[in-house]
Parts: sequence; C-alpha cells; structure tokens
Amino acid sequence: MTVRTVITNVLELRHKKVLMLEKVYNGLDELAMQLDSMQQMQTELQADDDPPDFVRITSKIIEQLRPLPENIQELNVSIANLTKRFSKETINIGVAGKARQGKSTLLQQISGLSNQEIPTSDELPCTGAKSKIYHSEESSYAKIEFYTREEFLKEIIHAYYDKLNLAKPFSLKRFADPLPELDDSLSKDRNLDKAVFEKLKLIHDAFPSFTDSLSKSPKVLELNEIIDYVTQSSGRTRYLAVKTANIYTKFPNHDVTGLCLVDLPGLEAAQGHEKKLVGSLEHEVDAVIFVKSPDVLGTDWEQADYSVFDLVDNAVREVDLANRLFIVLNEKNDGSNKKQVALLTANPPETYSKPSILNANCSDSEDVEEKVFSVVLRHIEKKLESTDQQYVNTLTQKINTIINTVTQACKPALSSFTTSNATLTRERKYRLLADRFIKELITGLEKLVLDVQQELNISTEFQQKIEEICEAARQSAPIPSKEELADQYLEYSGWKGVVGEELNYLRAYLTEFLATELDEYLQKKIDETLKQVLDRVFPKPLKKMLSQNLEPTNEPRVLIIAFQKLLDQAEHPNIYKTFDYIRKFNFSYHSHFHYRVREEMGLLSTYSSEAVDDIVPNDATRENFIEKSEEIARGLDSHYQQTIYQLRTKFSENLQSDPANAISALVEEMKDRLVRAKGIKEEWKSFLDPIREQLWADNLRQFNKEIALRQEWGKALNEALKCAQQIQQEFPSY
Repeated sequence: MTVRTVITNVLELRHKKVLMLEKVYNGLDELAMQLDSMQQMQTELQADDDPPDFVRITSKIIEQLRPLPENIQELNVSIANLTKRFSKETINIGVAGKARQGKSTLLQQISGLSNQEIPTSDELPCTGAKSKIYHSEESSYAKIEFYTREEFLKEIIHAYYDKLNLAKPFSLKRFADPLPELDDSLSKDRNLDKAVFEKLKLIHDAFPSFTDSLSKSPKVLELNEIIDYVTQSSGRTRYLAVKTANIYTKFPNHDVTGLCLVDLPGLEAAQGHEKKLVGSLEHEVDAVIFVKSPDVLGTDWEQADYSVFDLVDNAVREVDLANRLFIVLNEKNDGSNKKQVALLTANPPETYSKPSILNANCSDSEDVEEKVFSVVLRHIEKKLESTDQQYVNTLTQKINTIINTVTQACKPALSSFTTSNATLTRERKYRLLADRFIKELITGLEKLVLDVQQELNISTEFQQKIEEICEAARQSAPIPSKEELADQYLEYSGWKGVVGEELNYLRAYLTEFLATELDEYLQKKIDETLKQVLDRVFPKPLKKMLSQNLEPTNEPRVLIIAFQKLLDQAEHPNIYKTFDYIRKFNFSYHSHFHYRVREEMGLLSTYSSEAVDDIVPNDATRENFIEKSEEIARGLDSHYQQTIYQLRTKFSENLQSDPANAISALVEEMKDRLVRAKGIKEEWKSFLDPIREQLWADNLRQFNKEIALRQEWGKALNEALKCAQQIQQEFPSY
C-alpha cells in the first residue's frame, strides 16, 4: 500500500467521524447546561420552606454532579480540537526548532523548495510567518492568508499586552498611539519581559508599513514572490500581517498527496504569542519534527527543548508523546558535532513517553530522505490510524466516566421525585376545602333565612316610607290655577271636559310618583338582601377573583354576571339558573302594588261620571265660569287629597308586610335552589375544581410548590439521563 493510499484511507476514516464528534460536542454542551441549571435549582431551595428530605436528596445529587460541568468543558476542548483535526483535508506534520538549528534546511530537503521560498540564515532568525507546504501534483504556487484586523488585535497584540500585564488597547487605532512604559520592577522575569517588550515595540514601529494588508483577501503568488511575505530579513515587515503562507509544490521523492508540512517559526523565548504560534498543535498538527543541532562546544537537553516537548505533549495529552514527536539531531556537514549527536542520542531527554530520536545531516537530501522523511512516513503508515484511535478511545473513557456519574447520581433518585404522594395529599386538602366551602354555604344560607325571618321587620319602616311618599305627593299636587282652568273651560266649551282631563292628569301623576319613589326604596332593599346572600355564597377569595377585572362597584348584579361567566351552563345548570333568577328578580310598585292602588283611585276615575259630576257645581253656567273656576280647583284638590288618604289607609291595613314577605320568600327560594336541590353539591364541586388554584392559592401553595419542585427535578433528571444516553449512542466504545 502506498503512502498516498494510507493518507487517503486515514482521511476518509477521519471525515466519517466528524459528524459524530460534532453531535457529541453539542450533546455534552447541552448536558453541561442542564447540570448548571440543576445546580442553580439547588441553590434556590430554602431549607426553612422546602421539605427537608427534598433538600437533602437534591444536595446529595448536586454534590455528585458538581465536578462535571468543568470536566465537560475540558473534554469539549479536546473534542473540538479533534473535530478540527479530523475535518482537515490533509495529514499535517509540524516542523519546529529554534533559529539556526536546521529546521528550514530540513524543510527544503523534504519539499524540494529553495532559499527563495524557505529562507535560511546563519544570523538572526529570518522565518517570520507560519508556512504550510502541501504536496501537489499540479503547478507550484502560493496563497497568502492575512490576519483580519480583529484577529491581529486579539490574537497577536493582546497576547503581548497580557504577557506584560499592560492595559490592552481596544482598537488598532489605539495601538498605533505611543506604547505604555514597561514597569518591570516587580517582575520575576524582567529580562524576558524586556525581550518581549522589544518584540512588541518592533511590531508597533512597523505597524504603519503592514497595516494595509490586514483584512485583505487571500493573495495568490508565484513561488519566487513568497519571500516578501514570510521572512523578516532585510528589514521586511509584511510577514507580520500574514496569518499563513500556503505553498503548493511537488515533493521530489514521494507522492504524498494529502500531506502537509507546517513550518512553525519562532519558538524563541522572547515571543509574546508563542502559544498562538504553536496553537495549531492542538487541532492542526498530527506529528511534530523537532530539529536540534547540538553545539560542538558542548551540549545537553536544554530548558527550551523541554518547553517545546511540553507544548507538544500538553496539546494532545490523550496521545503518547512517542507517537507524535520526532527529535532530529542535525549533524553538521563537517561532522564536527557528531560526538555531541551521539551523546544526546545515548542520553535521550527525560520525558514520560520516549519520542523517536533521528540522526541526519539536514543539508543532505539523501540523508533527510532516508533517515527522517521515510521514517516519519512509515510511522504514518503503521501508527497514524491507531494513534487516532488512541485519541478516540481516551475520549470514550472520559465520556463514559461522565455518563456513569450522571447515571449513578440521577437514576436512583428518580423515584424520590414522583408526585403521586404529594398530589394525593394536595387532593385531600382540596377535598376538605371544597367540603368546607359547601358546608359553610349551606349553614350560611340557612342562617340567613333565619336572620331574615327574625330581623327583617320593615313594616314600620315601610309604613313610614309610604307616609313620606304620600305627604310629598300631597304637597306637590299638580292642581291648575283658576286662570288656567278658566282658559281650559273656553277650550273644552264646558266644565265636564276640563274636569275629566284634569282627573286623568292627577291619576297618572300620582301613579308615576308612587312608582318612582317606591321602586327606588324597594330596589334598595332588594340590593341589600342580595349583598347579604352574596356574602354568604361568595367567600372573600371568590369575590377577589370576580372583582379583579371589574371596576369598583357595590352593585350585586354586576358580581352575579361576573360569577355566571365562570359557570358552564351544561355543567352547572341549576347554579346558573338560580343566579339568573336572582339577577332578574324584580320586586317593584308595578309588580306588587299597582293593581291594588288602582282600586283606591275611584275619586280620580273618569270611567263613570260620578267623580266629574261631584266636582262640577250644579249652578255652573257660561256666564259664571270665571267665578266657578276656583270652586273647580278646590274640587280637584279634594278628590286628589281624598285619594291619597285612601292609599295611606290601604297600605297601612293590607300592604305594609308585603316587602318583608317578598324578601323572605326570595331568600328562602335562593337557599333551596343553591344548597337543597338534587345534585347541587356535585355542581358546586364541579364549579370549584377548575378554579381551586385561584380560590385557595394560599392554602394549596405549599403543596403546589412541592409538586412543582418534584416535577421540575424529575424532568431535569430525566433530561440529563436522556442527554447522557444520546451521547453514549452517538459516541459508542470503539
């Protein structure tokens, strides 16, 4: 199997896992939010108000789950990195090394590029930007990607300021202002800070020369143009704006389509953003070649070397360093450091996992091909797929640990959050409240009937009201003046027509006067009775419910209408009809007194001639009509006053007890209909059931709160378990 085929197969396997990794990432993210929500729910519980066993159980659950959100966050970082790595279209080998160790030379020998594309120098470091070198069977070219202005500010500039503990500029315009002074008086690494500050100063001074390149679209170049974008030699600064220089060329010795060499420049200590430069180790680079040229004057594994090893190791802790790192000890052309190379080979670095140590002359293409590149390719052939699997297996173990913790904490506790007992207790309480409501309704109305029978003695009051009305009617008698009567005599051509018309007027006036005054009084008495009835039927919570959407009113019929809107005529027919009867009940002058009052109005009647004849004098003539008009007025007033007297007598003898009797009958009728009718208790219970939460909010609050808490926690546990199960299905053990 060729290397190209191996690379193709590995990439296909990786791509198939990307969707799975994305689903697991989202699932873990959702699980973390659920666990955070549960922790918040637990902090909101109050030991004084909530059931003690409930608080104890939830505290135990949260204690078991407490570490998981942070663990998930860390795990998702690894999954995100792996997703990015598996999404790549290439296998990437990073090449790192301090300046003048042979890194660029090694890259030249593998890729076939020259100093024009990968500059080397025996002076200061010359590589400035990260380069990616792809094997391509097509014509060679390069594509330069630039930082956006925001990326450059946040990923590069802010990294320097953070390292130096300086206040960060909020814009590149602000960065262009003079740099702040470096206060290194309290720094433990003042010399390192000074070096980092000088690098920042270099960027700041050069900023005007490359700022126009930021946020530019990628630029395609010929290979001979690359040097202006990747090197910092000869005073060049454009490389500072370059995010990545992508170079496409045909490697000389192998068809390694799908392979990419990543040039990782600048691992020198005085770098403000070295973590940014090697951040690709986490999700971009599959293996690292670290180039070291032992010094002929003496050598050892230096602190800077171990820093690189740690960077590689920490980037992907799930995979052994031995499977990801190749240390190339660069032998000089003259062999002057051969002894030192042998010494370091015999005494490898003290790392937990032993990386491969390769010896080669990086200036010799055959040496590099045989001792470095072919070795790395064979490793890819044999180990890369299993290395990928090692990463996946490690993640599987971590995921299973999280899922097991969730399952062990949540599943046994589910039974503690069933609502059956709490619901049953609440139902008992509600039944007691409903039974008490009906009992108080019965006793209240029965007592009201007795109270009305014993206390509603309004005969004297009614008689007094009749006296007041009759006296007012007497004093306001609408008798025409003698002049008006004289005019009417001429109009009607005789006294009989005048007297008949005036008797009709007096009768109509008196009837309307009595009706108006009595109706006002009787309505007041009915309203007072209805208010008493409603006080017995509607407890305060129900009144509060009814009045919430009403303007302040003392009108009982308004409350009755609001109450009827709560009723279902099909479910509560008797209650609805009773209140319809109450609302429409009418006790008025015309309904109870009018026909009997008319019996006493004979003196004002014109159906016979007696009243008219009694008023018109026998000696009245056309000649004396003016003198007789005064006598006619007295006659009309006499008949009117006698009629009022007869009405007083009628009311005092026969009608004074009617209002009290009518009101008593009304109350007893309402009582029978509301609490004694067949099936009426079931109707009341049917009415109370849907409004129980509003009617007895205070009484049921504690029960409802406990049930809601149990439902909330039961739902939260089930959702967490469901989410964990889904994650396990998406990320099965491999």
